Amino acid sequence: MKNTLITVVALLIFISTWSCEKGEYTLPADFRLGMSISDKQAMGGALTIDLIKIKLNAIDIQGYRETGGNVFLTRSFKKGQTFTIRANAKNEILNFDIPQGVYKPLYFSLVFQHDDDEDDLIEDIEEWYEDVLEGDDPEELEEDLGSIIEDYLDDIEPSILVQGRFKSNKINVRLILLVNDPMTFRILLKNRSGQEEVILEKDRENTAELILDPSYWFSVITPELMNRAYLGREDGITYLFLSKYVNSNIYHAVFNRMEESTYIIVNK
Repeated sequence: MKNTLITVVALLIFISTWSCEKGEYTLPADFRLGMSISDKQAMGGALTIDLIKIKLNAIDIQGYRETGGNVFLTRSFKKGQTFTIRANAKNEILNFDIPQGVYKPLYFSLVFQHDDDEDDLIEDIEEWYEDVLEGDDPEELEEDLGSIIEDYLDDIEPSILVQGRFKSNKINVRLILLVNDPMTFRILLKNRSGQEEVILEKDRENTAELILDPSYWFSVITPELMNRAYLGREDGITYLFLSKYVNSNIYHAVFNRMEESTYIIVNK
């Protein structure tokens, strides 16, 4: 009887301790995600980026812990939300409540929202290309493309919109890079040492920075390639427009490097 009582007491103590530990790992940690553009020079300084807009449908969080169980959360944005990230500026911060613990690894998946209204403008681009192949007047072609670009800027909210300026010994133009696809960037979070073990604590403000790196995106692009791109002109502004349908060779080379170079540093 005495041994049985001791066993019951020990079991109750174990259950109580286990419940407390389990409860600790369900407590939320204050997690704040900022967004910025890398300050590394792009194309040796020939390219400057002013802002990047991203339109998100959701952010999915997948975290794996040895203690406390794995975490799967989703922050949804009704009808998509556009975030403007300006160079050398403090930008919007997103707040999350994520269970505390040691994560290895922790992923944030950016689920982008594209704009279906692009279809009409694609038809305009197809007509413009027919005029290019027919050898129409170069100035008229630039004006026609410029009008299409302005329509994009006025009417379309794409997945990603990059605005900046490219300057070489031949051209000085406003750069527009537009990505308008349904897609997801899966980003591994790292600590300030560059390792994938991330510790979130409930009694501190856990900060993180999502960093976009145009210098890496354009590192495979030469000024000569940019100089040969189709240009558009509207209201005195000359555009270098990169999209899936215009200057697509440059666009694809840049786009293919976007996800792999986007990173999030925690508590740096």
